[in-house]
Amino acid sequence: MLYYFVKFLVNVFYRVFYKFEYEGLDKIPRGKPIVLAPNHVNAFIDPVVLAMLTKQEVRFFARGDVFKKPMAAWVLGKLNIFPMYRIQEGYSELKKNDKTFEICRTLLADNKTLLMFPEGICIQERRLRPLKKGLARIIFQTEETFDFKKDVLVVPIGLNYSDAKRFRSKLFIDCGDAISIKDYEEQYRKDKVRAINDFTKALEVKMAERLIIIDNKENDELVSAVEQIYMNDLLKEKKWKTTNLKSQYSAAREITEMINQTEKLRSDLTASLREKAVPYLNLLRENGLRDHLLSPDTISRMNMKIFLLEFIIVFFGLPLYWFGMATNYLPYFISKRVALKKSKNVEFLASLYMNMTMFLWIFYFIIQLVLVGLISRNWSVIGIYASMVVASGYIVLYFYPAMKKIFGRWRLLRMVRKDRETVEYLVKERGEIMEMINEMKRRFDRSSIKFR
Repeated sequence: MLYYFVKFLVNVFYRVFYKFEYEGLDKIPRGKPIVLAPNHVNAFIDPVVLAMLTKQEVRFFARGDVFKKPMAAWVLGKLNIFPMYRIQEGYSELKKNDKTFEICRTLLADNKTLLMFPEGICIQERRLRPLKKGLARIIFQTEETFDFKKDVLVVPIGLNYSDAKRFRSKLFIDCGDAISIKDYEEQYRKDKVRAINDFTKALEVKMAERLIIIDNKENDELVSAVEQIYMNDLLKEKKWKTTNLKSQYSAAREITEMINQTEKLRSDLTASLREKAVPYLNLLRENGLRDHLLSPDTISRMNMKIFLLEFIIVFFGLPLYWFGMATNYLPYFISKRVALKKSKNVEFLASLYMNMTMFLWIFYFIIQLVLVGLISRNWSVIGIYASMVVASGYIVLYFYPAMKKIFGRWRLLRMVRKDRETVEYLVKERGEIMEMINEMKRRFDRSSIKFR
C-alpha cells in the first residue's frame, strides 16, 4: 500500500522536477523474472524514476547503513527496498549480503522485477564505469538453482540527464532489448567464471549503446558548450523536432561522438575549440545572456512588433506568475538551500532537494487550505483556491522559461545601445566557434561512422 501511495506522489512531483521521455520501458515483459540494469548517476532519484515508470512492482537496494534504525528499516521494506552492504561498512557487514542474495534469488524465482546498478557506484558524469560482477553472480546462481529453467532476463537501460542536479532539466531513458541468461547456459556449465565475465562484458556493451559517453573527461565542458551552441542547428539539419527529448538525445550523442572522434584524430582542434567555447559561454553568463540570442534566426526576428507582443505577454502574465510563485515557490526555495548546504556529494543533491520539496509542498499546500478555510468557511472557496494553486504552479513552470527568453532579448537590445562593443565581440566569437564546429562536423561526416 505504501509503495503505491509513494509511486503516485513521485509520478506527480518528479514530473515537475524533471522533463521525462523514455523508449522501450513499456516493452519490458511481465510475469517473468526481470532484472533492470541501468547506469547510476543520480543517487535515490534513479531507482525511484524507473519504479514509477515501470508497470510492474520493482524491488531495489540501498546502502546497508541506512537500515540501522528499526523505523527506517520498516519503511524501506514497505517500499520494496532491501539492504546491500559495501566494503566501506566493514568486512563483518559484507557477510549480511548472503541474506540479500538469497532474497534476490527468491524474488526472481517468483517472477518478480529487480533493479540493480551493475556499476556498483553512483557517479554524476557522462561515462559508464566498469561493471561489477555481483549482478551476474546472483542471476547465474538463480538459474543454476533451477537448472536454467527460469530464463532470467536482464534489461540494459541508459539514464541520460541533461543536468541531473538542476530543477527542470531533461531525462531521456533508453531501454534496450532484454538479454536472456539461457543464452549462456552451455558456457556456464563448462566454465562458470568465463560465462560470468562474458555476460558482464556483453551487458556493458549493451548499456553503453544507450548512453551519451564522453571518452575524455577534459571534454565534459566542451560537449556541454557545443550542445548549447550547435544543437538547435543540428536538429534542424536532421529535420528532427527541436522540442522532442529523443531528438535532443540523438543530437547530443552525435555531438559527443563527433568530439570523441576528433579528439582521437585532431586533439589540437578540440583543445582550440575548448579554449574558445567555454570562455565565450562564461562571458554570456556574466552579461545575463544565452547563446540562442546571438543566433542569426533570433537576431532576424527581433523587431518592434515582436517587442510589443512580448511586452503584452509579460504585462498580462505577471499577475498569474506572482500568484503561482507566492503559493508554490517557498518549499522549493527552502529545499534547495538545505540541499546545497547539506549535500556533500553532487550525486545526492537532487535526491535531497526533490524529496524534501515534495513533502514540504504538501505541508505548505495544506496550511494554505486551512487558512483559506478558516477565513472563508466555505468548501467551494477552498476548492477554487486549491485549483488555482495547482494551475498557477504549472503556469509558472511554462511562463518562467518564456519570460527568461523575453528578458534576455530585452537585455541584448539594451546592450546593443549601451555596450555595442561587447555584443560585437560576442557575435564575432560565436561566428569563429561555429566555423570550428562546422570544420569538426565535416571531418566527422567524412569518417563514415554510422549511428543507430
